[in-house]
Amino acid sequence: MKDTLPRAEALVRSLLLRKSGEERLVMGADMFSAARALVSASLREQGLTMGSAEWKLGLLDRTYGAEISPAHRRRLLERWRAEATPGSTST
Repeated sequence: MKDTLPRAEALVRSLLLRKSGEERLVMGADMFSAARALVSASLREQGLTMGSAEWKLGLLDRTYGAEISPAHRRRLLERWRAEATPGSTST
């Protein structure tokens, strides 16, 4: 869906292009941080403890979605659960 007027889109593009590459990079990093904070808050609302294996998995899923293969996702979850187990070691 595209609901932005062409004139408004052109204005925003022109304003963004006036910024330096460094300024645009900082804007992108700030937006990513804001999105991550929203996801983190949502996961806490679901009762997940920050830093737990399930919280990490939720963050991974919402950030990268289908870019992570199911097999890699399973390996990460297993590793995070093992790291949370007292006395366990991971490689």
